[in-house]
Amino acid sequence: MITTDPAEQIRAAVAAHRRAARRAEQTLAALHAAIAEAAGQGVRQTDLVQITGYTRERIRQICRAG
Repeated sequence: MITTDPAEQIRAAVAAHRRAARRAEQTLAALHAAIAEAAGQGVRQTDLVQITGYTRERIRQICRAG
């Protein structure tokens, strides 16, 4: 439904943003779990850095938390 009420447009945008933020949190958690699992299975840290674009320190932090 298309509305011209600015307040309703803002409410719809806020709701869409919140849904997207929740989805981003879920996918980030899945990524971190996959990184920690891969490291646990012997994937080299340098390979994880190259694949993800994260720094070596960030990979270490994720693995420690995972």
